[in-house]
Amino acid sequence: MVEKSPLQLTKQPTKHPTIFADSIYKSYMVDGRREPVLAGVNLTVNPGELVTIIGPSGCGKSTLLNIIAGLDQPDSGTVELDGDAGRNRLGSIGYMQQKDLLLPWRSVLDNAALGLEIQGVPRRQARQKALELTGLFGLAGFEHQYPFALSGGMRQRAAFLRTMLLGQDVVLLDEPFGALDALTRVQMQEWLMDLWNTLKKTIVLITHDVEEAILLSDRVYVLSTRPAKIKLMMEIDLPRPRSFGNVTDPDFIELKTRLLTLLHQESPQMSVG
Repeated sequence: MVEKSPLQLTKQPTKHPTIFADSIYKSYMVDGRREPVLAGVNLTVNPGELVTIIGPSGCGKSTLLNIIAGLDQPDSGTVELDGDAGRNRLGSIGYMQQKDLLLPWRSVLDNAALGLEIQGVPRRQARQKALELTGLFGLAGFEHQYPFALSGGMRQRAAFLRTMLLGQDVVLLDEPFGALDALTRVQMQEWLMDLWNTLKKTIVLITHDVEEAILLSDRVYVLSTRPAKIKLMMEIDLPRPRSFGNVTDPDFIELKTRLLTLLHQESPQMSVG
């Protein structure tokens, strides 16, 4: 029996999942033809969970996140937020894409405060809120640097801070570490786990990296090639806290082997890094 971590033990049962996507279909018109993208995707994310979505490039992962965030609407199916299918999700869910999208003419502090300013928070107050969290996000001493002077990992931390400052309980992350080198990526994965444990956010993460998915997640959803369906849902019942050292543990290797084997059986053409 796998021992549960303190974080897992303190999760309380709730009446509704934080996110419940039910039979999501989506298609787009391309060159006069309707191209299906999502074909009946179901997804459940409970409060405080970190859930990962993996799948081949172009299968519709980002489309699914856009629908969850309220930036796009499904052709059919529903998305419930805290049990409410009619709730306006746009603005209620934090969303960080792969590119950090920092404005080059604004300092780290001013970039982090930008979302609050757009919400109408006075600039001085927004900057103060950002300043209070720079230490937690590993940015202390870099507040007045500009993006061009930062490493990729530092830029991602600044983008995280900007996203988290908006105060949403649910955060969507679209391959936030995809453009980083291997060493920085490992450091950012461990940093994200610490941050998640501290802030108790509900996170949905897209990645192509199977090890990253297992290391970070409570549960992994695997999407098929387009039009995407859920081909596999795997519970990651490993104790927390976790670190990169866990990737050589027998239980971790077993999960990785099972996941890669199932991915290969389901879709031999699927390329998952």
